[in-house]
Amino acid sequence: MSTNQRSIPATYMRGGTSKGVFFHSRDLPPAGDERDELLLRIMGSPDPLQIDGMGGTYSSTSKVVVVDGTHNNTVSYWFGQVSIAQASIDWNGNCGNLTTAVGPFALEEGLVPSHEPVTTLTLHNGNTATTIETSVPIHNGTFKVDGDHVVDGVPGSGAPVVTRYLDPAGKTTGHLLPTGRSVTEVYLPSGQLLQVSVVDAASVFAFIQASELGVDLERDTASLNAEHAVLELIEYVRSQLAVQLDRVEEPALAATQSATVPRIMLFEPGTGKTTVNARAVMMGQFHRALPMTGALCLAAAVHTPGTLVHTRLQQPASPEVIIGHPKGQAVVEVAAEQRDNCVLIHSLGVTRTARRIMDGNVYVPA
Repeated sequence: MSTNQRSIPATYMRGGTSKGVFFHSRDLPPAGDERDELLLRIMGSPDPLQIDGMGGTYSSTSKVVVVDGTHNNTVSYWFGQVSIAQASIDWNGNCGNLTTAVGPFALEEGLVPSHEPVTTLTLHNGNTATTIETSVPIHNGTFKVDGDHVVDGVPGSGAPVVTRYLDPAGKTTGHLLPTGRSVTEVYLPSGQLLQVSVVDAASVFAFIQASELGVDLERDTASLNAEHAVLELIEYVRSQLAVQLDRVEEPALAATQSATVPRIMLFEPGTGKTTVNARAVMMGQFHRALPMTGALCLAAAVHTPGTLVHTRLQQPASPEVIIGHPKGQAVVEVAAEQRDNCVLIHSLGVTRTARRIMDGNVYVPA
């Protein structure tokens, strides 16, 4: 073994349609620049191919999770969205897909005791201060990987892992509607006034009706990502909103200082089998499936009176929100209470699968 490389315990896990590198915080420097520099080196960023690291060149595969440990059966963790082309990690948002893998990781690592057939435990996301209840199938004292649950966008099937985000509204900005309005306006460079609904539930997303930007949601991801002018326009809108939300002082800083707040999702009303259809834009590219925190936030927007998503619905909002996306469908269970013209979002829940892919040590030059 080379003596001029540093060895760090790590686990590579898939959760839903994302995968990333999991660490115990005890094996990393304290949160801050030194930790970020180390994680960037581990992932191979900045480099579009991430050829010298663990990153997978897409937003859904350039992720890290740092587990702090447990207290009173609550597992605390942090999610980092690792930029591919820039030397930055965004710790502002959460990843709903990888959150699915946190419970199985904690159980397999012996951080919490397991109970058959299902162990229910509490997660605390440090990024957003969100409390998440997760139910993990158990067999022979550990996470039961095999099962019949299918996640569109993931080959095969697995055991169903349920995550419920409790009281998820306003965890990042303090408000379900961070701009104070259900519809916010952004002037485009052309002078056109674009309507946007910004919602903070599980994460912060800005929802834009796709037709307003001339985007056909049925197009394949590769062709959409070849529309550089559209992607630049979407990032322009996102950076303007980052200023409105007081995340940055000027739009040019949004790409590095607020890469995940807000994120952008284009939508159109459902077509009978779905409540709503959507395409997310992550790190300047159209997502190949659907980010789960985006699905959760979109489901909250469906139930929030006055938002563009709610007003465009072709049928009344149901507790089961079915979202069409490029790989199929995702279902979000919403527990919401309408009070006058307001809504209380009690919980948002999804069922995904997860799997440990590899564990051992990752190496970086000393």
